[in-house]
Amino acid sequence: NVGRLCNQACKHCHVDASPKRTEIMRRETIDEILRVLRDFKIPTLDITGGAPELNPDFRYFVSEAGKLNVKIMVRHNLT
Repeated sequence: NVGRLCNQACKHCHVDASPKRTEIMRRETIDEILRVLRDFKIPTLDITGGAPELNPDFRYFVSEAGKLNVKIMVRHNLT
């Protein structure tokens, strides 16, 4: 979960995400996750949020994970 920022505020949201939420994963944490993926040869990265694509480091995260040859899943609300 890369944060609780979302472009929607659905009552059924399990993480209580919304446009008003400010919690977001920092680049340092993303780099640590990338290290763990590499060092432990974890085959799948499942990214979710809020709306994960609203994290300013989302493209970086996906791009760097792709270099590790892992399966990348992104769960988002499609809007």
